[in-house]
Amino acid sequence: MKKDRHPFEGLTDTTPKYTVKEVAEKLGMTTYTVRYYDNADLIPGVDRTAGNIRMFSDRNLAWLKLVHCLRMTGLPVDDVRKYIRMCLKGDSTIPERAELIFRQEKVLHEQLQVLNQQMEILKYKKKYYQDLLAGKTQDHCNPGKISRMEPDITPKK
Repeated sequence: MKKDRHPFEGLTDTTPKYTVKEVAEKLGMTTYTVRYYDNADLIPGVDRTAGNIRMFSDRNLAWLKLVHCLRMTGLPVDDVRKYIRMCLKGDSTIPERAELIFRQEKVLHEQLQVLNQQMEILKYKKKYYQDLLAGKTQDHCNPGKISRMEPDITPKK
């Protein structure tokens, strides 16, 4: 039985070998995003060639995945930078790093609740349009020609 791997397992090689374009393709990001994260000093240890071309290692990719994940949760760049610097300081910063992650998890959970509420509205509207297209009902929810009020589809908290 294969044990579960964590997302950064095996990414300890510090040999520079990937260009910005290769990193972007490998991680499903734009080259602009990769450069932005590097310019914002969020990826420790990125090397440059004699021609000033960025070269990334597997370890840089691990940092980049983490940075991108944190940014996608809405964590501001300054907080991501603070988190990266704490990581580099070592174990003495574990309590602060944990607090930041716990706080961001709460933020993300709240975002998920809002998204789930919005999904319920879209499901209602999808069913409405399926019925409308199938001729099962008439268009009574078009603001341009309302014949009756659309039911309240605002999700309850």
